[in-house]
Amino acid sequence: MNDILTSAKAARAAFLSGAASAEEIARAMLAGIVRENPRINAYRETLEATALAEARAADAARAAGRDAGPLAGLCVAVKENIDTVPAHASAGMRFLRNRKASADSWVAGRLRVLGATIVGTTISDPGAFGVRTAEVVHPVDPGLSVGGSSGGSAAALAAGLCHAAIGTDTGGSIRIPAALCGVAGLKPSFGRWSLAGVWPLVPSLDHVGPMARTREDLSLVANALAPDLSPSPAARHVVFDPDWIAECVQDVQETFAQTLKALERAGITLSETRLPALDRVSGVHSTIFCVETAAFYRGFVVPGAELPREGRGAVDHAESIGMSAYLAACRDRQQMRAAVDSILEEGVAIVSPTTAMAKAPKAAATLDVGGKKRDFTYGLVRLTCLFDHTGHPAAALPAHGGSLQVVAARNDDHGTLALPLV
Repeated sequence: MNDILTSAKAARAAFLSGAASAEEIARAMLAGIVRENPRINAYRETLEATALAEARAADAARAAGRDAGPLAGLCVAVKENIDTVPAHASAGMRFLRNRKASADSWVAGRLRVLGATIVGTTISDPGAFGVRTAEVVHPVDPGLSVGGSSGGSAAALAAGLCHAAIGTDTGGSIRIPAALCGVAGLKPSFGRWSLAGVWPLVPSLDHVGPMARTREDLSLVANALAPDLSPSPAARHVVFDPDWIAECVQDVQETFAQTLKALERAGITLSETRLPALDRVSGVHSTIFCVETAAFYRGFVVPGAELPREGRGAVDHAESIGMSAYLAACRDRQQMRAAVDSILEEGVAIVSPTTAMAKAPKAAATLDVGGKKRDFTYGLVRLTCLFDHTGHPAAALPAHGGSLQVVAARNDDHGTLALPLV
């Protein structure tokens, strides 16, 4: 049962062969959550009653000779800022603590249609503003951050408390916790996955996407959730920007070099490129993030609502940003998008480390990135946030003991998962 609980591929095979029923798998997973979640606090709520009902429905379909769905037998967790009946849908914020989902989000509904068992909702940074997820304890070292804002989803995967999870990504919030917890995550192409039922943050940057323990498991889940996308052949040419790599700490640079050598041995052509400069990217991200966040919270949230510290800071900073600066940032974003498009010709992928460091102290106020002390959040989103702005699909994948970010052409989501990584 251990393999079945830690591998989506193994769980799926066990269900299809009859070696284990969906209910047996769900009961074992729920028992693990009851046992381990008090230690790591990855789950906000477990959904035992509905989970067991979903598992029994999958078993009944299989017993009747019907297709139970491509995710039947898998236990999936959903981030708490995504509406999932019957869970609370507070997005981790106090002023929404009594809010309950009245209907499933698009992604939760699709999981259920595909036969998945939704075992619970996972803890997010409040409002998905940050990348620390302070409530969640890293399964390996409590002194480390799990990353965020999808930190609960990543920690649950790393602890073996779900087969797959759903997160959201506005500046790196799927990929950063995936990297810091040693699992895999995909930020799809902008607009490919519906955001219906997802609590908004920055409308022009918000994405929802899947996470899993391995690249293989992530492919299984992503292929099921987006069957309209044809699997892509692996890129035969990989490019990277040496200036981006120079931002990383030494051990991350060494791991990245090992990954490049392995790709070269597998027949992949390597070459250097020039991506938008990271200081430029950070400036654009800060401007657009703060202005759009402030516009949402001023327009749609009751006055006096208590925002988390990061949210209050973003809204306050927006007061100093004029409309001309925002429009200039949007124009700059268009130029960066065109620059990345020009790099991603057919058969090409962009690679980089996912984060500039493999471990981030949970209590740190700042991080040493690129030879400078940077704000914790901006230090961790530095290598990820560009691709939220350009809309290209980007995956964080375990590779050689580190995390590799793979970026493919727009709408070629599966191309991010096709490199020959071990």
